[in-house]
Amino acid sequence: MRDLMSEEFLDKFPERQTREIEAVPTPLGMLNSVCLSDGGGIGWAMGWTIIAAGNPGHGKSNFALNCCASALKAGWPVAYVTLEMSSYQLATRAYSIISGVPISKIERGGFAQESWDGARTKIADLPALWVPNEVLSKWGDVVEFVKRSYEEEGCRYIIVDYLQLIQHGTEEAIQKAMQEIITELRAWAVNKKAIVLALSQYNRVTSAAYDTSPKPQSLWGGMILEASADQVLCLDHSRFVRDNQTSKTHILLNKNRHGPTREIPIEWNYRTLTMREALPDEESQWP
Repeated sequence: MRDLMSEEFLDKFPERQTREIEAVPTPLGMLNSVCLSDGGGIGWAMGWTIIAAGNPGHGKSNFALNCCASALKAGWPVAYVTLEMSSYQLATRAYSIISGVPISKIERGGFAQESWDGARTKIADLPALWVPNEVLSKWGDVVEFVKRSYEEEGCRYIIVDYLQLIQHGTEEAIQKAMQEIITELRAWAVNKKAIVLALSQYNRVTSAAYDTSPKPQSLWGGMILEASADQVLCLDHSRFVRDNQTSKTHILLNKNRHGPTREIPIEWNYRTLTMREALPDEESQWP
């Protein structure tokens, strides 16, 4: 217990508020710029929990992997809790995003040694990317992996892909389970000064509403997900347009506890799975 009006706390306040910012940049400059307070306009701050949501096939995992690549390039090791991909599937995607080498040149069925040599050169000096030995499904196993990654490997950037795949009993129990999972994750992130990026599905009503932009209340699991998050990012399936090897949509920063909300026009490159935001003179081209 502490008294926020005490002389002791008031004396310490300036020192804490002027410490060097400790934040991890995302791959989106427009998003980084509205990560204020402890984010310092740099990116996500230690202690934050971020929820990124989307319909199946609209880029949740690719968004997380692009954020993972950005953290690695900034010198931060990452622990990626995958509940749907094998380690080799995840590695193939991550290597393509980080290196810019087309995924078709390093995946099974099209692997080219020369392309792999180029990709390996670009990922050789990056920090560790830790994943479980096998796909996890139980909440206890997720917790154990997160704690081991933090305590033994120093990972303070955790990605959970995705929340609704964690076994939690019957569908009727999902709201209670999501409440327990997200509150535990958030408390852990705050206490350990770590970043948690958790992916989420939309609820059934939102998933089927392809002509309506998703809202923070659209998350599958109840309002506790929205309430617990420092930021809620929603991939907008109502403005998703695909053309050959690219697609355009918007990421909606629907909740931001540390700055303004905003819409970010993004483009996916399906050759390399990379994500980029629109340049200012390009935004009129987005749906």
